[in-house]
Amino acid sequence: MKAALFYGGPDIRVEHVPDPVPGPGEVVVRVKAAGICGSDLHNYRDPSFSFYRTAGPQLSGHELAGEVAALGEGVTGLQIGQRVGVEPRHLVGCGHCRWCRRGDYHLCPTRGRQGDKRLHSTGFAEYSLEPAFNVYPLPDHVDLIEASILDVYACAVHALRLAPVNPTKTVAIQGAGAIGLTALELFKIGGAKKVIVCDVVDAALEMATRLGADAVVNSAKVNAVEAVRDLTDGEGADVVIEAVGGTAPTFGPDISMAARGGTVLVIGMYNNPQNLDIREAQAKEINVQLCNSYSLWDGVPEFKIALDLMAAGKLRAKELITHTFPLDQIKEGFEAAANKAKSGAIKVVILP
Repeated sequence: MKAALFYGGPDIRVEHVPDPVPGPGEVVVRVKAAGICGSDLHNYRDPSFSFYRTAGPQLSGHELAGEVAALGEGVTGLQIGQRVGVEPRHLVGCGHCRWCRRGDYHLCPTRGRQGDKRLHSTGFAEYSLEPAFNVYPLPDHVDLIEASILDVYACAVHALRLAPVNPTKTVAIQGAGAIGLTALELFKIGGAKKVIVCDVVDAALEMATRLGADAVVNSAKVNAVEAVRDLTDGEGADVVIEAVGGTAPTFGPDISMAARGGTVLVIGMYNNPQNLDIREAQAKEINVQLCNSYSLWDGVPEFKIALDLMAAGKLRAKELITHTFPLDQIKEGFEAAANKAKSGAIKVVILP
């Protein structure tokens, strides 16, 4: 099959590798669409940064949707040619530790590993080998390209579980990339009184307004902390969602724009250690909640919750996907995703 091989940083080459063969309980998915995740961009911008880096070129791509191409022994409930969304393979837990047993498999100490082997989806290729229990049939009316970013929406579902809201709660979101904008959608669905979105790119803020933000703040033009306080009658936001990460110095302002007794929920992955003014956080009794991927909510897969919301027409994925590229142009796709201020990209999807 044709696949993108990542040699480190922007060195991405489309080459031929062996087709995957399903074992018992496994499914081969013919990839139709795969989103470029912010975590992919960390590695793209900095070759030394990786949670999973191993020697040699890597296959990658964990946001994907496609069609069932082959079934392993014992797989039931799926058919060849069936359209499916995929919860990525790197979220598979051991199934035996106390975290897996309570449904928090995303916290499994050996998550995404089988012995010494790292498990991962290969969305940036023609085929991806997946465990059958992570493959979800799609209703006929759900578009495959839109379904490729269900993983992003599932992260937003998990964020809502960790920081639930109600009609008395105001939310401020730092970062209007795909994670921040999907969080905007989910926290509006969750019943927040007001959602404010902060970013430095006007096009991203325009998208946030179209998706239902009650107010937007360009942090490059005004002081975001003061703006959020002004928009909340001086109180600050009950929930502040950190969706920037990287090298951005946003964690301190997150604490400052949170209301007393509020929550700062960190979804963005920082490359560097962050400073915390413990005096301000303690005086305001701020709850700092870190957010990592997703798993189950009351026994229901958060990926399925996202899928059900999409099937019900409550999510606007089509608007988030601003750029698509064929697999042979994946380098151009990563360039667009990594330079959003120039390209105007919100979410970039590769079409193998």
